[in-house]
Amino acid sequence: MNNVIVIPNPLKDEGLCVTEKVIAKLSGLGFTVYVDSSYEIAERPGLISYSSLPTDAELIVVIGGDGSVIDASRPAISLDIPLLGVNLGKIGYLSEVEPDNLSLLEQLASGNYQVESRMLLTTEYVRADGHSRVSERLAVNDVVVSQDGYFGIADFKVSNSRGEKVNYRGNGIIVATPVGSTAYSLSAGGPIIAHNLDSITVTPVCPHSFFNRSIVYEPDERISITNTGSLALNVSVDGRNFEALMTGDVCHIQASKHRFKMITFSENNMFQALFDKIKALEDNI
Repeated sequence: MNNVIVIPNPLKDEGLCVTEKVIAKLSGLGFTVYVDSSYEIAERPGLISYSSLPTDAELIVVIGGDGSVIDASRPAISLDIPLLGVNLGKIGYLSEVEPDNLSLLEQLASGNYQVESRMLLTTEYVRADGHSRVSERLAVNDVVVSQDGYFGIADFKVSNSRGEKVNYRGNGIIVATPVGSTAYSLSAGGPIIAHNLDSITVTPVCPHSFFNRSIVYEPDERISITNTGSLALNVSVDGRNFEALMTGDVCHIQASKHRFKMITFSENNMFQALFDKIKALEDNI
């Protein structure tokens, strides 16, 4: 590994101070570092500005919170290279490195790291008139179908590829990847799924029913959500790419053929990291 793209987040990293430290560390380790030319970064040996995504990059390092990691997943997936997050968010569960422990980056040069691939979800919209379209964005965390606005109840039917179905009324439904099981789905009462265990978790949000449990499906399932009510529903992919789901429209969600690659270090444990970050968040409340 020689060529690294660094993606800053000026809203999280004021003055790009952490970004400068990351670039200095990587450059000092002998990496060629690419940074988008729109950012004002001090020139140094090994630093190259780019206006179009460099195709010879072998890693993306993103500075920011979990949202920054999710946004950076798009170029990482398109280039089929792994991603490493430097956390500047409140929890930053998708990030491996904290700003006060940039020495971990030395393990990139020594090869003391693992590349783990994560499941992604693809979303297809089929309109009542038969027209269909596949979302350009793949879900790292989840696809959420919810009521469109603050008023009204979402009425929808959830079915799988075997034709099993259940009707819901409520605020919405979350279809999550294993990574997404520790995001919105967890907040809605869903289970924590090991990130290396491919599966699809469906979690209702405030259902008007006694049945409010999550269902964990095999990774080859196709989950279909049909708007059975009179009000428009809203579909979001990782909290972005919003799409209206009108009466009779169907949203099909299933595993993508693409995978999301992430760098992990040997001393990090998924569950220990989760509990440590949750505890740190609670201590700061």
